[in-house]
Amino acid sequence: MANTALRGSRPRVVAPITLAFAVLLAAACGGGPPSPSPTPGPTPLVTPNPHLADPTTAQDVFHGLGRAGLKITTNTASAGAAGAAVVTRINATYLGWPLDVTQFRTSADLAKAVKWDTGAAPGKGEPPVTLAGYNILVRWGPWQTGARPAKPDDRQAAALTALVAALDRLLSPMRTRTVVPVQVASAPASPAPGPSAAPKATPAP
Repeated sequence: MANTALRGSRPRVVAPITLAFAVLLAAACGGGPPSPSPTPGPTPLVTPNPHLADPTTAQDVFHGLGRAGLKITTNTASAGAAGAAVVTRINATYLGWPLDVTQFRTSADLAKAVKWDTGAAPGKGEPPVTLAGYNILVRWGPWQTGARPAKPDDRQAAALTALVAALDRLLSPMRTRTVVPVQVASAPASPAPGPSAAPKATPAP
């Protein structure tokens, strides 16, 4: 009897897997939405170096002064004689005073023409401001034979600071000869010599 009932009974049917369980299973197996890709950072800006190469040209110096925001009016330009130390001289006006930029062939040629010590005050018959760097000589202000150089007024003193700062970025290190003190970057210090070996004492015989 028991066997007959067992044979006549129908097997149990397992309930089908629900859709929600299938979605969870797929997510567990890596089927989820892709993670967002990292956002690249901003590209750093490269600031061009305003320092000019030695030797440079008077025209490049004027372009550099213009980029620095100085209001300079160019008047005339003249070329030096063939084979002379001076290549070009550009005459301009800066805040009511004459400004000339002279280009020598080499910095050695300029060093021969400029004999004064840096930081010294100009004497009679000299312009109020003279600046030298590389092969470029810059003179600003009126000069008269036998007269002491004029001192700049308040506006010209501020303009002198702007002029020196702009030229210092272009031609540093510079030599200065001005009626009022100006601040420029110092020349790079030469490397100190290494310690020399101490002489060994010679044993007495």
